[in-house]
Amino acid sequence: MADVKKISLKRLFLNSGRYYVRRWHEMALFSIINIVFMIVGFKILNSWHDKLFLVWLIPYYVFWYYFFRFYFGRKPYMFTLKIFGTLLPSTRILLLTLLFMTLLIAVPLIIPFISGEAGWVEGYLDHLQRFTESGKIMDAGMLLIFTLILPIIFYRPMMAWIGSVIGRSGKLSSAFARTKGNYWNFVILTIVFNLFFVFFDFCDDYFALNGWVSILAGSPIIVFINVILAKTYEYFFLEIE
Repeated sequence: MADVKKISLKRLFLNSGRYYVRRWHEMALFSIINIVFMIVGFKILNSWHDKLFLVWLIPYYVFWYYFFRFYFGRKPYMFTLKIFGTLLPSTRILLLTLLFMTLLIAVPLIIPFISGEAGWVEGYLDHLQRFTESGKIMDAGMLLIFTLILPIIFYRPMMAWIGSVIGRSGKLSSAFARTKGNYWNFVILTIVFNLFFVFFDFCDDYFALNGWVSILAGSPIIVFINVILAKTYEYFFLEIE
């Protein structure tokens, strides 16, 4: 059993920031490309409400595949059959996300049916209806839940995906084993970046900018998040052959 390694968030941010500044030309280019993708996917295609959004996901997936191969210096960066080896861990991440989403939706609805006491059910259903009908409460509740589960369905599984991108192990079991004991560090990471996007969303609503702040200001943050992921992978896995 591998020893538990605790990642230092201060060092992680410092190292990621240094890389981001040192390679600012490339990071700016990645940010601009991400802006173009966001405009096409969320302005022209209206996101997942458009059937063509599934087609849009393919080049966007290739874009991040290129990013991580570029970061780790794995040439060729794009034109390689190794991309097909990344489909298994990415599919597992998707299934894990769908599983949590299903549980998130289903559990509150089935609780009244599995309870042996009927006295509180009416009040429970009333509160549940108010929760679902209040947009702000619903958004806050979903944000809190995703903050708590994102380390499980995203950050730690992403270590497996990055490994498959650069030709190393893509096993989720290995990703979870190596990052064990760092759950709250990943929660803090989630909170930090959520604050950025909550602020961008507030600016969009307050100034009626229809999502443009989130796209333009959020894209460099998204690129930085992926640098964070790459540095996290380096910390936990780079020394392993």
